[in-house]
Amino acid sequence: MPLTLVMIGGESYRVGQIGGFIRLPLGYANLYAVCTQIGVDAAPTIGEANITGGLLECKGQIQLSGFRWMTVALFGEGLGGEFERGVSQYPTVGDEVHLVTNQDLKVIYGWSKGKKGTISVGQIAAASGISTDISVAGLVSRHSAVVGSTGAGKSNLVTVLMETVSDGSLPSARAIVIDPHGEYASALGNRACVFRINPDEQAGEKLLCVPFWALPFSELQQLTLSGLQPNHEAAIRDQVLDMKVTAAKRLSTPPPPETLTADSPIPFSIKKLWYELDKFERVTFPVNSLQTAENENSPTQVGSAEELRSDQYPPASAYNQEPYRNQKKRNLERHLDLMRSRLKDVRFAFLFSTDGGYEPNLEGEIAHDLDSLVRDWVGHDRPITIFDVSGVPSEVRPTIVGTMLRVVYDMLFWGQDLPVDGREQPLLVVLDEAHLFVPEGEDTPAHRTLSMIAKEGRKYGTGLMLVSQRPSEIDGTVLSQCGSMIALRLTNSSDRNKVSAAVPDDLGGLVEQLPSLRTGEGVFLGEVMPIPSRVRVRKAEQKPIGEDPKLPDAWQSEIRPNGSLYTRALVNWRAQSTSTEIGNNDNNNEKVNSPDA
Repeated sequence: MPLTLVMIGGESYRVGQIGGFIRLPLGYANLYAVCTQIGVDAAPTIGEANITGGLLECKGQIQLSGFRWMTVALFGEGLGGEFERGVSQYPTVGDEVHLVTNQDLKVIYGWSKGKKGTISVGQIAAASGISTDISVAGLVSRHSAVVGSTGAGKSNLVTVLMETVSDGSLPSARAIVIDPHGEYASALGNRACVFRINPDEQAGEKLLCVPFWALPFSELQQLTLSGLQPNHEAAIRDQVLDMKVTAAKRLSTPPPPETLTADSPIPFSIKKLWYELDKFERVTFPVNSLQTAENENSPTQVGSAEELRSDQYPPASAYNQEPYRNQKKRNLERHLDLMRSRLKDVRFAFLFSTDGGYEPNLEGEIAHDLDSLVRDWVGHDRPITIFDVSGVPSEVRPTIVGTMLRVVYDMLFWGQDLPVDGREQPLLVVLDEAHLFVPEGEDTPAHRTLSMIAKEGRKYGTGLMLVSQRPSEIDGTVLSQCGSMIALRLTNSSDRNKVSAAVPDDLGGLVEQLPSLRTGEGVFLGEVMPIPSRVRVRKAEQKPIGEDPKLPDAWQSEIRPNGSLYTRALVNWRAQSTSTEIGNNDNNNEKVNSPDA
């Protein structure tokens, strides 16, 4: 058999490597293909065959013996030093197959030279000195997915992409990063505008506010009142609609009343809603046969909608005598207790007690509307917006993220033909830990919004990038909409199978090499590059917090931290902030040599 190591022009090349390129000359054109599978023909045992002159005779038939083969996938062709993705003609039996040299690689990867709209994220792993240039249009317009096991380099890749997008070469770039772990703010620095529940104002971070009245009614109901009987849900929906219709008249530009629904993003007082629902459960009447608002008992103690205090009425008699209970009572005491608890819960203050003029008064009046909110989110002068949702309670995180993205997406959708819409200034949404927001087989607000963006966002200038370590848990419909796949090291077989089924090219065999990729190395497939390539991603300028700790250096230090620092950690935990200061104790930063000091 011939050797697999070949010398050409003083450089060595390997024949038949998975992911390696080959060239098929066809007249003036060259077809290019990538190797997806290799093998050797199966030879029978010596007792069943006779080898004669280089051929093998088995059971009366002449077969090849010991010959190797490989399966390739065509991906493009070159003509006159120009490379183009796609194939206009196909090879036939007997056509020659050549190795791809470094000169050929320069033709293949020279597609981006002189073109606008490409960014570099690293180098081609199989060839030194060749930059990896990816298409911005393919990245944003066609959606993409970044998958890889823990520690494979996903956070570094996302940081590198955001660094490149915000380096000044794309001054009107606009991207949103959904950050569930709070790791990208430190890496992107002044390139991004950071929003979080407990912002570090000294670092320029801003308070994350998501007005509750921007949520659809069903999501707001589940968040505040939990599950209701259908008839009770319909009654409360109608009451919310009435409150929104009344409050809409106070807006600077009132919408037509007939266009409003309980889902319309119209401000109203949720405290007043709770107060009226609570009163409906407590009110009693002096006459059983005539129960109207004019004939109800006067409260023994007047409550307050603003302070979430209930009115107190004479308790209903257990017998058929005065005072009588409300015959239309819904028995929602437990639901209303939950609602009041949520409205007072400091963890949900970003929803119900928002600063910045987004909390309606009892009449539904607000100081600032959603246009001001979206302008703060994506209308600033920085190319990147980071929504740090690490402080959002996990049970409502998909609802909050779905609402934020829906507000932005709808604003861009209804702003068509304006300079701020998605077609004039496209928007890229980067969704870290995507399996938490678009899980397979579940229906959440985030799932519905992201599914809509994946299916129709391209037409309105909104792109989606899914980042996940568990692609097997991502909804298959959303993943299939990704025109590009960036796969880093994946060791789990179910994850690889999901990636193999979703790769945009017919290159399923390349997925088998994912477990052997080095850290920071990935296979780029689809619209981001004209050819499938194994890429070594460069290191980000500033590492995200999610990077691995420095081991074993951290454990080799002979100085242990001062145990009093756990006091500060406890204060930070209770305050839900990592920047909380306690006192002026200068010893907090001291280190000691012994564990007992």
